Amino acid sequence: MRQIPVKQAQAELKRLVKVKTNQRVTLLTNKKDRSLTITRTNGELTLTEQGYVDQTVTYPTSVAKHQLLAAFKREFPRSHQLYISHEQL
Repeated sequence: MRQIPVKQAQAELKRLVKVKTNQRVTLLTNKKDRSLTITRTNGELTLTEQGYVDQTVTYPTSVAKHQLLAAFKREFPRSHQLYISHEQL
């Protein structure tokens, strides 16, 4: 797990929507009290939020980008650095 700037994390999420391979990306705050886990499998994105909102929702990739960025802004409103973890499924 490594720390990256928020802008780089947003770019990574946008890339995840476009990529075709099955992956899991987890983003955590510096205190690790809020997290966002995005799992891409078979043309669907499963978004798991833990922090301000605790929910798990599955979206088709056609509408996932907007929902993903909304969740990102909701969970990390004042963060400058995030921890990121990649995993191939």
